[in-house]
Amino acid sequence: MVCPVTKIISAIKQPTRKQRELLQREELIMDTAQAMVYEHGYGHLSMDRVAEATEYSKGTIYNHFSSKEDLVCSLCCRSIKNLIDIFERAYQYEGSTRERYSAIGIGYSLYNQLHAMDAQNIQTVKNNAVREKVSEEKLVEMESLEHNINKIAQSIVQEAIDCGDLDKKHQDNVGTIVFGCWSMHYGAMLLDQSDMPLNKLGFSPVVNMLWENSNIYLDGYQWQPLSKDTDSKKLFNEISSALFDDEIALLKQSS
Repeated sequence: MVCPVTKIISAIKQPTRKQRELLQREELIMDTAQAMVYEHGYGHLSMDRVAEATEYSKGTIYNHFSSKEDLVCSLCCRSIKNLIDIFERAYQYEGSTRERYSAIGIGYSLYNQLHAMDAQNIQTVKNNAVREKVSEEKLVEMESLEHNINKIAQSIVQEAIDCGDLDKKHQDNVGTIVFGCWSMHYGAMLLDQSDMPLNKLGFSPVVNMLWENSNIYLDGYQWQPLSKDTDSKKLFNEISSALFDDEIALLKQSS
C-alpha cells in the first residue's frame, strides 16, 4: 500500500550540495521568523529584523523570500509538509480503514499541540489583507500541498467505500466527510491555542475530546467497525504508540 503523495515525492530528484546549503539557510531564516512571530506576533515581523537576527544581508533574505508575507506563507508550506508526513504514517498503518482515518485525527491533534503557531500562521495567510501580498508562486505551492494532504484523507475514505466499511451511498460524500473532520479538528486546535480557559470551563484535554467527537461523527456515517464494537481507549493508545511515540515524548518533555 503506497500513499498517493509518497509516489509524487519519490519521483523528486535529490538536491545537490549547493542546493542543500541554500535549503539550510532558508530553514534558518524561517526558524528565525517563526521565533519572532511566536514571541512578538506577526506585526513585529519584518525583513530588516530577520536580516539582523540571522546576520545575513537584507538582499540575501530577499533572494529567498520576496516579502514577509511570502516568508509566513513559506512557514505554512513547511507545516503542511510536516502534516503530510503525519498523514502518510496514518495511511500506512496496518489497521482497518476507520483506524487509519482515526489515526490522522490523533496525529493532527498531537502535531498542533507541539507546534501551536502553525495553525495561527495559516490563519494569518488566509487573511485577505495578507494573502493579496503573497506571490502567486507561493500561493500555488501552498494550494498544491493542501491538495496533496486532502488527497491522502480522501483516499482512505474512498478505500472504506470500496471495501464495504462505508456504505456505497456515501460515494458522493467523500469530500463532505473529510471536510467535517478537518473543520472539527482545526477549530478545536484554534480554541485550544486561544486565551480561553477551556479547563476552567469544564472541558477535558482537547485530544481526548476530539477522539470522542470523531468516533461519534464516524459512527453517524456508520463507518465500520462502530465505536461501540471496539475498545476505544485501547485503540487510541495502540495507534498513538504505534505511530506517534516521538510526538508524545516531546509533549511530555514540554509539559
